[in-house]
Amino acid sequence: MENMMIKSFLKIVAFIIFLVILSSPIYSQEDNGQEKSKRVDIFKSTERDSLQLWFYDRATIMGVTGEKRKEFYNIILYHTYKMTALEKKEKGYTPKEIRSKFEELLQKQHSEVKPILDDKQYGYYLDTYKKLLKGVYERKGWK
Repeated sequence: MENMMIKSFLKIVAFIIFLVILSSPIYSQEDNGQEKSKRVDIFKSTERDSLQLWFYDRATIMGVTGEKRKEFYNIILYHTYKMTALEKKEKGYTPKEIRSKFEELLQKQHSEVKPILDDKQYGYYLDTYKKLLKGVYERKGWK
């Protein structure tokens, strides 16, 4: 059982690393074509790392195990990837559209996570996620 958990955790770590590499900051040229500006990612790499650690730690604390844990993780990972991808240049979203779509994805994530968790676990999930998102909102200037 413990060996299987370690293998699952290593798969999670490998996938998170893959996502971090995939969503690393992209540089774009400004209108004058001379200067480059770095886009501001929705999730900084430290926040993505925190999300990975948060998932493992909090799922354990909340008592989420087995298939529920896998489903919980997949939902978090899927929506985190989708949120991160909102700022890709080829999407062409305005900052206002990014914010709106981010909120939509966040609400969808919450609605998909809720049936997996009991009321106490869900409250803990919301509280922890709120703390994680605080840095995102402050950096992006979202109130």
